[in-house]
Amino acid sequence: MSVTVKVCAVPSLADVAAAEWDTLAAPGGLYTSHAWLGSVEREPGAGVEYFLACRGDRLVGALPVYDVDVEYNPFYARSRHLDLLGLDGGWALAGSRRGYRFELPAAADGDAGMDALLAAARNRAEARGERGLLFPFVTTRTARRLWEHGAAVALDGAEAAVVTEGASFEGYLQNLSSKRRIAVRHEFSAFRSAEYELDVENLEDCHQEAAPLLGQLQRKYGHEARDEGMREYLAGQVEMLGKYSRVFTARRSGRLVGFSLMYEFGDVLYARAVGFDYAQTGKAFEYYALCYYLPIEYMHRRGLRVLHLGMETYQAKVARGARLSPLWAVALPLPSAPRPEVAPADTSEWLRRFGRRALPADEWQQPWTSAWEAPAAWEGAR
Repeated sequence: MSVTVKVCAVPSLADVAAAEWDTLAAPGGLYTSHAWLGSVEREPGAGVEYFLACRGDRLVGALPVYDVDVEYNPFYARSRHLDLLGLDGGWALAGSRRGYRFELPAAADGDAGMDALLAAARNRAEARGERGLLFPFVTTRTARRLWEHGAAVALDGAEAAVVTEGASFEGYLQNLSSKRRIAVRHEFSAFRSAEYELDVENLEDCHQEAAPLLGQLQRKYGHEARDEGMREYLAGQVEMLGKYSRVFTARRSGRLVGFSLMYEFGDVLYARAVGFDYAQTGKAFEYYALCYYLPIEYMHRRGLRVLHLGMETYQAKVARGARLSPLWAVALPLPSAPRPEVAPADTSEWLRRFGRRALPADEWQQPWTSAWEAPAAWEGAR
């Protein structure tokens, strides 16, 4: 006897048990977790409703939908994603507003729950005079699921990850070209020779020291950043995500001069922030050591499989063994509307720039993308 799926909406993740949510959201990783989305919920500028699909007393699907008044992050501006899709008008923002990655939390047997969930969220959009749901930065698996419900899809960028499967640092090196192995060994040797005092710390214990270093990095790259604002940001991270934090630190005579902030969630280490005292660093490849090499050694000790490096600076990441997975902007219209007409996503430039080793074809080649040439034609891509 089948059990009917029921959908309800709650105004806060405080109304959902963390263990129940994370059991459902585990395949999506940190950026779909109760702790991460709870931290997003506390940010100013938007309200949120969480649609929950339940079969009996079991949660089988979930979807956050946001009412955005002010968006402080230009990468999450609705206009940016609508431009990628060639669309306009009012669309409700669904998925997440932070993290540059979203995967729909759904049980393995939750197809009926997902159907009911999307129907309820689209009914809400229709009642508010919106054209449908707009999902930024979703994974291929989620994009495929939404496409099957009539969504339009456009390329929104890519995320980088180094998959080590828990290998030692030497094992990691074996997956690089001989030229890159030499370069990485040189970088890590130079860093070791600098004789910093190294540790892996909890964010709660070092966030006050780390904040000015994060501010230095932000200002170096042209962003307005007050040290006090950085302290507030990191203090918020401590409160919501502190138990997952792993801070790789470099010190001189006890004084923090460089750090990378990462979160350990499941079998993945997620890179989130980095900072330096530029008067004391910059000559020993500190960035690569703190963001790649020390974390990879830590992953080996902990049995972690993946170092998630996020978006941007793709060339440096691919050079150090990362693979790139596409992220998609998705517009799911109201049930009464046809699929929006969007030109097939052309991903050939990514293939030309990064080569087949860095781009898993099963993610980049989809029904909404232009076909790549036959493999023999792109064997030589670098």
